[in-house]
Amino acid sequence: MMTSMQKLFLNVAASLLFVALVILAQAPDGAAPAFKSPAGPDAVATNLVNTVCASCHTLDRVKNKVADKDAWTATVTRMKEKGAGLTDQQVPLVGEYLTRAASTLTVAAAGGGRGGGRVAPFSAGGAGVVSAANLKVLTAENVEITMQNITFALGVRCIDCHDVTDLSLDTKPQKAKARMMLEMVRDINAKFGDGKTHVTCWTCHRGSTEPQVARPVTQ
Repeated sequence: MMTSMQKLFLNVAASLLFVALVILAQAPDGAAPAFKSPAGPDAVATNLVNTVCASCHTLDRVKNKVADKDAWTATVTRMKEKGAGLTDQQVPLVGEYLTRAASTLTVAAAGGGRGGGRVAPFSAGGAGVVSAANLKVLTAENVEITMQNITFALGVRCIDCHDVTDLSLDTKPQKAKARMMLEMVRDINAKFGDGKTHVTCWTCHRGSTEPQVARPVTQ
C-alpha cells in the first residue's frame, strides 16, 4: 500500500518533470533553458514559489513580506483557497520555506521576450514559461503581467486557454476569446483619451470565468 508521503513525492516529482520538459521543448535550438529547476533540500518548495506563487505575484512582493510561520501558512492557505495550484500537503511545506527564506529569494528580471521570445519563469497550472511567440494583441513586454492578471481575475490556469505542448499555438477556442476580450478592454480604455486604465478583466469577472452582468441578489 502506497503511503500518503510516497504519493506526495510522486506527484511533486511528476510536476517537476513536466515543467522541465515544457521548458526544454520551448528552448531555441542551441540555447539554454531560461529557467532551471532548483536543487538541494529546498528544491520542491523553491520550485513551487517560483511557479505557483509567481503565477499571481511578482517575487518582489513575496520577498518583501515579513511574517512568521503562522502568518505565512495562513497566507499560503488563503492563496490555495483562491485557486493556487497547491495540495494540502504542500501548503505547510511552502509556508515553512518562506518563513526561513522569503527574504533571500532571487528575483528574476522580466522582459526577456526581446531576446528570443522568452520572458521570466511563470506558471499557473501546467505551463513552464510564458511564450512571447505568436503575439497578436499583447507585446513581449506586457504579456507576462497580463497573463498573471487574467489568471487572478478569472480564476483560470494557463492550460485552460493554452496548448501546453506549445503555448504559442491557437488550438483552443478559449485563447481566441481571450484575445477578443483583451481588445475590448483596450478599446474601452482608449475611449477615455487620458491614457489611464479605467477597466480591466477584474472589473467584470471578479475571480470567475463568467462575468457578472447583474447585481447579485442578497437575502
